[in-house]
Amino acid sequence: MAIADDHYGDELTLRLSGITDISLLDDDEALTTFLRDLVARIGMTVIAGPLVATETGPPEKAGKSAVVILAESHAAIHTYPHLREIFANIFSCKPFRESDVVDEFHRLVGDFVTTERTLTRRGEEWPRDMAGARRLWSTRRIAA
Repeated sequence: MAIADDHYGDELTLRLSGITDISLLDDDEALTTFLRDLVARIGMTVIAGPLVATETGPPEKAGKSAVVILAESHAAIHTYPHLREIFANIFSCKPFRESDVVDEFHRLVGDFVTTERTLTRRGEEWPRDMAGARRLWSTRRIAA
């Protein structure tokens, strides 16, 4: 399946529940490696990170947050080992395959159920060339 090139990029948000293997969800090194592997697989360029932080508290709040800043935007995950859940957000100015993202999560945690999913196409009206972008910006600014 080819990646569509008729829009500026994609934003994918996922909530993964019922995770089979939670052993790596509280592991800074594993989450760092996961984010590097994920962004490499979807063809993105790391400019900062990954950065992993620990959140303490009751089970519904305890876990890890990890983010990587990309030349194309960012990728972030929030893990909740006690709840067997992950929230993820991949925000990019470059289209990517959702199936590649899901496959990387399967490599990290085994089986899961996707309980929330949103895929938004970004910039369907935004031109990629600078002259076109300037024209669009000027037109919208005058109209406002």
